[in-house]
Amino acid sequence: METENFFSMWSEKLSMSEEELKAEELKMIEDEKRIHPQNTDEQHQKRAIQRLSLTYKKQLRSPAIEFQGMIIGVGDLVDTVQRLKVTATTAYRENAQKAIADGLTNTDGIPLDNRQVFSTGRENAQFGKPLPEHNYLRNVVGIALRSKVEESPKMFSMTMNGKLAEGCNVEMFKPLRFRAINKSEEGSSQFVMNGSTVTKFVIDDTIKMPAPIDVLQNVCGEQIVPLNDLATYHEANKTDWNRLALVEGDVSILNTEPTAFGSRMMIIENAETALENLDAPGLTCWIPSSVNLDFAEGSKVIVIGKTAQGKSRDDPNVLGDVMMNVLGVYAIPEYKIEPEAEIVEDIEGIAIADGQPEPVSTVTW
Repeated sequence: METENFFSMWSEKLSMSEEELKAEELKMIEDEKRIHPQNTDEQHQKRAIQRLSLTYKKQLRSPAIEFQGMIIGVGDLVDTVQRLKVTATTAYRENAQKAIADGLTNTDGIPLDNRQVFSTGRENAQFGKPLPEHNYLRNVVGIALRSKVEESPKMFSMTMNGKLAEGCNVEMFKPLRFRAINKSEEGSSQFVMNGSTVTKFVIDDTIKMPAPIDVLQNVCGEQIVPLNDLATYHEANKTDWNRLALVEGDVSILNTEPTAFGSRMMIIENAETALENLDAPGLTCWIPSSVNLDFAEGSKVIVIGKTAQGKSRDDPNVLGDVMMNVLGVYAIPEYKIEPEAEIVEDIEGIAIADGQPEPVSTVTW
C-alpha cells in the first residue's frame, strides 16, 4: 500500500491530519537514519512506516478517547509517597520495633506502603510492599468536549501519574486535542479523566473555538465568583476538596521572584472598590512555577484556583483573609499590559530582547 493511503486511513482512525502524520514520518525517518546509517533511503522509509503503525496500534488499543478543548489550570507536581516515607523513617528512628509492628517499615527500616485501602475505597495492590522512590501526581483542569460527539463543552479534571505528570508542559488557553480515559458517569455536569500513556496535548488552530474569555464565561458560570463575594464562597465550600473558583481582578502587585516554597505572589483588586477605598484588602494569590506569567502589573486577569484561609499573622487565634492557590491565570487581552522584556547582550555586545517565539500550531465548537 502506498504511504499516502496509509496516511488517509490512519487520519480518520486517529483524528490526526495527514500533514501531522507526514511530519511524524519525517521524524521517524531521521531516527532510522541515525540508528541504521547503513540502510538505503527506501529502507529507512519502510521501517519508519512500520514503527509508526506499531505506535498507532498502541493508541487504538488504549481505552483513551479523543477530546478537544483548552487547559485552564495545571496543579503542582506532588510526590504522593514523600510524606509516607518521612513518617515511616521518623517512626523507625524513634522506635524501630513499633514501626515494624505497625507495618510502617520492614526489619531493615525500609518504608512500606501501609495503605490497605485508598480513600476512593479501592484496594491497594502494593499494600505491605516497599514504597517506590517517587510516585508523582499532577492535576490538570480545563474545558473540553468529546471529538465526533454532539454535545456542549464541559469543565474537566484530569489526574496524571508518573512520568506523564512529571513531564507535563502544557500551554494554557490554547485550542488543543488530547486523548484521555473518560471516568465520568453518563450525564455528569463535568468530565472526570485519567491520563494514559497516549495522552499528549497538541495545539490545533483548526478547532473553531471562541475566544478564551467567552469559553470561560459560557462554560464556567457556576464557578465564577465576584471578588467581593469570595470570602462567602470559601466559607460555603471550604470542605469541598475539589472546589474551583474563577475570579476577575486587576493586578496591583506582581512579584515574580519565587518564595522559599517556589510560588510567586500576586495581589488582585476590585478596581471599582479601590476607587472608593484605597485601604480595601485585595486577594493574595500564590502562583506555582507551572503557571506562565506573561503580563505585568496593571493588567486585568481571571484567576483560576482554590481558595484557602489560614491564621491571621496579627492574631493566631483568628482566621486571616481568604487567599487563592492558583492553577491558571488568563490575562484579558483588552486590558493586558505586556511585561518589560529582559535585556541581555549577545556575544557581539548588541542588546537584544530575551524572548521565546510563539509555538507553531498544528472539529468546530
